[in-house]
Amino acid sequence: MNKKVKKIAEGFQNFAFKDAILGTAVGIMLGAAIKDLITALIDNILMPPIAYITSGIDFSEMFFVIGKGNFENVEMAREAGALILTYGEFINAFLSFVILAIVLYFLFDLGIKSLQKRFKKEEEKKKTKKKCPFCFTEIHQKATRCPNCTSEL
Repeated sequence: MNKKVKKIAEGFQNFAFKDAILGTAVGIMLGAAIKDLITALIDNILMPPIAYITSGIDFSEMFFVIGKGNFENVEMAREAGALILTYGEFINAFLSFVILAIVLYFLFDLGIKSLQKRFKKEEEKKKTKKKCPFCFTEIHQKATRCPNCTSEL
């Protein structure tokens, strides 16, 4: 019985601590942290100026009652059991999505592209250079004689 338990424990350990599993777990945690960060950025920094520009309109309080009834706010309509369309919450979600898309584009897409360009330049530089086997200085890939030690290559 102990051998079976040990075998099962070893199998689980091999599965759970593989690089792919750990990488996925770290990626999910980073994704959740980035989501919280971007949500805080949108809710606390970007939405207040938009609310100021739109004269303080609170989109979350915009709703339409299907059927009979006249309610002052969404909570009263929900308590009364009225069928409501909360289109204001959709507007908030849509604005948050658009702002999130813009932020992600500028932070990640443009940032990643600039990093990729930098790494491509370094790779191209490495491809055009080689080391002299005699003095170990960097020389052009097509050089037939080292300009530093004058050795034939």
